[in-house]
Amino acid sequence: MIVTIDRLGRIVVPKKIRDRLHILPGTDLELELDADSIRIRPAVNEPSLIHKQGVLVHHGSELTTLDVAEFVDRDRRNRADQIVAEEPLE
Repeated sequence: MIVTIDRLGRIVVPKKIRDRLHILPGTDLELELDADSIRIRPAVNEPSLIHKQGVLVHHGSELTTLDVAEFVDRDRRNRADQIVAEEPLE
């Protein structure tokens, strides 16, 4: 895929690639210079789970130290606690 650098030195990462790599506005990218090329990849300092339309979505690498099942269960419990009324409706 070919992209063009604008006069300010910026490039646009095509939507197809942003979607595949889950790159959102504000995502930090890591630049690595090889002998004759530049490698650009998402920085690994982002959480692997994000809220998307109110639902947790995993978008990180497959290798993670996070217990995803526990994280999701905790989020579900917190959400349930927020929507349960303190006093039952009559």
